[in-house]
Amino acid sequence: MAAVLELRQITKAYPGSPPIEVLKGIDLAIDEGDLVAVVGPSGSGKSTLLNMMGALDRPSTGEVLIDGTVVNGLGDAALSGVRGRRLGFVFQQFHLLPGLSATENVATGLLYHGTSARKRKQQAKEALERVGLGHRLDQKPGKLSGGERQRVAIARALLGDPAIVLADEPTGNLDSQITEEIVELFLDLNEQGSTIVMITHDRELARSMPRVVEILDGEIRLDETTTS
Repeated sequence: MAAVLELRQITKAYPGSPPIEVLKGIDLAIDEGDLVAVVGPSGSGKSTLLNMMGALDRPSTGEVLIDGTVVNGLGDAALSGVRGRRLGFVFQQFHLLPGLSATENVATGLLYHGTSARKRKQQAKEALERVGLGHRLDQKPGKLSGGERQRVAIARALLGDPAIVLADEPTGNLDSQITEEIVELFLDLNEQGSTIVMITHDRELARSMPRVVEILDGEIRLDETTTS
């Protein structure tokens, strides 16, 4: 399998006396078709790691490669293009626009792809059907449950066929039953070919993923394939 995302000797330090080291020589490769849980306690560096993988921040040293191309040296406009076309993001807070329907919210994921409004709407409907919301296309976020809102956010992240979907604590605001449903959805999407990295503090959830990467004190302490 080809690596769709690689981190090579990534460090991240913030100014201070002494500087605050958050990531310390991270090496990590995400292959096409992977479903990976990155787990660690608060302050372990997992959110900073997500920022590196998602080209949301630049490392102090090292290289970030997406589809084999080093991206951390790109200018801001080029980086935005990489994020918009090759990466999909799912966040804990959903980030849906309350005045738009589920279809319209998902369609916003293609605003910068040069896709016509008609095609955006059609692809948004297909993405919502893929996550089990074909019956809720016209509902606004206020009429959806927490689990449904997260499914809308996942559908939006899938639009445009990104190389990888990065999910930051996607079940953090959901109860245990809905969490199980979202985990099953990620597993199903992975079976369909999506490459997914999920950031979580929940060890039990992490163990349900095919691959677990554990980060502690800015270093990867474990990287293993589970028996799930």
